[in-house]
Amino acid sequence: MKARIHYIKGHEKSEQQANAASDSFGRNGWEVELVKGVTPDTLDPNEGYLSGDLKGGRLESFRTSEPRKYNIKKSCFINHVRHWRKVLEEGRSMAFVEHDAICVGPPPPIVTAQYIFLAMERALKQEVFESRSDLHRYKLKPPLQNIAPFPDNYPLRYYKESIYKGSIMTPGTVAYIVSPVGAKKLLEAIQKHGIEQSDFHINEANVPLSYMHPSPVIYNTNLNTSHNL
Repeated sequence: MKARIHYIKGHEKSEQQANAASDSFGRNGWEVELVKGVTPDTLDPNEGYLSGDLKGGRLESFRTSEPRKYNIKKSCFINHVRHWRKVLEEGRSMAFVEHDAICVGPPPPIVTAQYIFLAMERALKQEVFESRSDLHRYKLKPPLQNIAPFPDNYPLRYYKESIYKGSIMTPGTVAYIVSPVGAKKLLEAIQKHGIEQSDFHINEANVPLSYMHPSPVIYNTNLNTSHNL
């Protein structure tokens, strides 16, 4: 299983974390590739396979309220889009990994799910969810199998006034596996509805969400580069 680790070229801490991530995945039996990520400075706003912003989405709200953050979030999203296209190009499941991921376990021997989040056990404890007491109280019951669907009662839901409102969302994008079928669905949703913030786009309306247990990924220090590059 290939893990494609995304980092910011020229950002010292990002490069350090990406190297630590690469070492940890390699030690645990993953094939590793370091990928230089898109930034606002390298962003091509006319990248041909992207459409307009999702109406009512979080990304759209940044366009006028926080234009600098809009370009950061759009750059992040294009990293995912390119990964999904790479999955289709190679015709195999691959992991998208952010620089602040640390691997503590091997890849799954067989992948049949379309999307598998790899850091589920600690995801809702992230600082970004600190104000959400409902998320911190949530107890994830160990599933009966190594790869399981997100529980029906998972509390992280899409809340913006778009067509996705109420859908279960992935709790961030630190590390996940996507299959060719899943990648195709995520790309088709862009063409149909428009682009959205990465973790908001990955929701159950676009692709079935699964997770791996025990989680093979934990978190390094969050550099918050998706908020303030």
